[in-house]
Amino acid sequence: MTNPNPNATDGLMAQDSLRRRMIGHGALMILTALLGGFGLYMHIMGGIEISPGHLITFNVPGTEAGWVRCHTGPVANGFMVIVTALGMVHLPVPEKAAKRIGWVVVMDGWSNVGFYFFGNLSPNRGLALGKTHVGDANVWSVLAFVPAVVFGFLVVGAFAELGYYGLFDKNKSPRPRHEFDIGAYGQKTK
Repeated sequence: MTNPNPNATDGLMAQDSLRRRMIGHGALMILTALLGGFGLYMHIMGGIEISPGHLITFNVPGTEAGWVRCHTGPVANGFMVIVTALGMVHLPVPEKAAKRIGWVVVMDGWSNVGFYFFGNLSPNRGLALGKTHVGDANVWSVLAFVPAVVFGFLVVGAFAELGYYGLFDKNKSPRPRHEFDIGAYGQKTK
């Protein structure tokens, strides 16, 4: 199918590139969840079984609950990034705003992935920069806490802005953002 608009702007190509990058980052976040599953396995087993009944023993730091979070949490963040990438194209988001929102969502996803892994190595689970009733702080606490808090606040604004574009923007674009979108150019998708 050819694009009926021969003067397509570079903005569509830029947003297509952003979407592909976001999907790639989301996939890598999901990959970290799978790696977290190996950490969970080795923590529970106290090592790795190389053949039936033969275990190479070693200590994997963290807690079982922490490794469960490492195995499950990044999946939600990966899906957040991928769904945002796929959904943003259906909203009348200007190119500059789309880039800013997209990268804030990606960085929030990665900061949360870091929170799960670094928090598992922290005495206070990465919930504070100092000593609290949960435990003492260390360098892992800082690495878990700071990026998650910074990007956690930024992503709230990013999703509020996306909500605005979806619900209240008066300049709703009647045209699809990409030729493969549902109903693009009056035809079914490929």
